[in-house]
Amino acid sequence: MDWKVVVNLTVFSTIEQEYFTQIANRLHQPLHQALLDPFFYHYLRLNTIPSLDKLPCEKLGGLLGSTNHQVEVWIDGKKSQKIHLQELDPTQYLFPLYKTEVNHLTLNDTPGIYIEQKEVGFIGSYEFQTNDFSIDNLMFNLLQTNHQLLLQSITYPNCKVVFKEKETLINYQHSYVVDSLNK
Repeated sequence: MDWKVVVNLTVFSTIEQEYFTQIANRLHQPLHQALLDPFFYHYLRLNTIPSLDKLPCEKLGGLLGSTNHQVEVWIDGKKSQKIHLQELDPTQYLFPLYKTEVNHLTLNDTPGIYIEQKEVGFIGSYEFQTNDFSIDNLMFNLLQTNHQLLLQSITYPNCKVVFKEKETLINYQHSYVVDSLNK
């Protein structure tokens, strides 16, 4: 399964931007490429930012709506249902199969540094407890970006969802700059 994360780094202060650029210059790289380099964070010498994961920024992510991606629903240790992500797309069916909420977002319309990451593997296990479970009450929160539909989260009424585990590897990283002149 692929999990896509898009990061917009427009929240740097002027001082942070200057310091980060100085470190990137030492590595002989533009800042947007240096942010992907693990040695950048070593030279940065900030305990609060030991890696790209801890960089203060706006993050956006979700499970890509590919044909082989699925959500499994387990009840009391037994697999109850397997839902393929394309079944969640409300535009594909005359009547929606599941409850979905779709938010729309146009990426790259704000100037800044963007980093895209894709991860593969076991994206996550989420658990919630209820006495009266019904698949019809699950709410799938989707995000429609430029040309992709992402599953961001799953909720259930009056239940707190607990994240249990994740086992993924990053298999793609790309960074680029959007400035106001490109708009």
